[in-house]
Amino acid sequence: MKNFHNLCRIACLLGALLWPQAVHAYLGSFEEQDGYRIPLDGQILSGYLLGDAQFYLNNIDANGYTGVVPLGTYPNTLGDGTHGADLSRYNAGKYGSNSGGPGGTAVDIEDNSGLWHALAGGRLNEDVDAPYYYGGNFARDYVHAYRYPGARTGAAVLNFLASETNLSYAYTLDSRDFNGAAPSSTGASLIQMAFWLCPSDWDDTDTDNILGISLRDAMNQTVFEVGYTGDNLLQYRLSGGGWQTTAYRLGTAGWSELVVILDTVNNTAGLAVRAYDDNTSSLGSQAYVLANQNLGLDADALTGLQWDLRGGTLNNGAASFKNYFDDFNFTLSPLLVPEPGSLLLVGLALTTLALPRKRHHFV
Repeated sequence: MKNFHNLCRIACLLGALLWPQAVHAYLGSFEEQDGYRIPLDGQILSGYLLGDAQFYLNNIDANGYTGVVPLGTYPNTLGDGTHGADLSRYNAGKYGSNSGGPGGTAVDIEDNSGLWHALAGGRLNEDVDAPYYYGGNFARDYVHAYRYPGARTGAAVLNFLASETNLSYAYTLDSRDFNGAAPSSTGASLIQMAFWLCPSDWDDTDTDNILGISLRDAMNQTVFEVGYTGDNLLQYRLSGGGWQTTAYRLGTAGWSELVVILDTVNNTAGLAVRAYDDNTSSLGSQAYVLANQNLGLDADALTGLQWDLRGGTLNNGAASFKNYFDDFNFTLSPLLVPEPGSLLLVGLALTTLALPRKRHHFV
């Protein structure tokens, strides 16, 4: 009977991990319907923002700032009809009708009062000279939704660029990300976060870490990180450790998929990748980088993500340009009666399912 119950538990977990998910929430696919202000043929579907409620740290009289950015000013499009406003400038992800959203449209908000927070660089750097801008198209620092014909789905992607300095942006997870479950309730859960990414060729000669995505918990701990180098090799990092570089290269001509599995009961993580191969112009099969990896800390509920992009002068003098993300998906499986090693069993079962169909003999 005990074995039967264990098999049922594994089957439930596998069902949650493998069942196709179509729900896109606040992160989602970065479309207007997800709550992201994107242009279409040079026009903003949700209309122009009416200005900024305030600048961030630079709105002081000594610098002659007025406290209001004129319509369509920088950091915004720079005359390029494909770029939306910086995500920290408006209620990004908090409107739209997808995944049970409230509808509505983009509106100006007070600094860091939405789901996206600018922590360093990005818009904070751009606002130094606001409302004027003296750079060119590729001398920008921002995080925004970008109308891109090569989007994996839809018409838009999430785009990061840090040409002059490092940037750091935080995102607060919401119940729509977990299909109705409150992030604070994920402290006893198996959480799968799947997303697609497409890095750049511009920084290929820089072999150090370029970008990292941190999973943050309710105690403000970084519980696990994934990222990649300038030459687009997949990396991961555990708490207190350094970046571990894998042999999986993420192609720049197509979309690669990452899947992070976080167990907030047994304090373990798993990582899987499907890497796009630029040489064959094809998406590789899923490979398991980690299974049941001890986090080295007691994880609380998963409540946020943080993106950190290295900018300034890289090893080859290029900018951190074109870091695209699309189609975020979260699957939540409560672990009511967890048993040690449950994630390892799931990882082994997933690996077995991924093997070619042939007869196996087990000892």
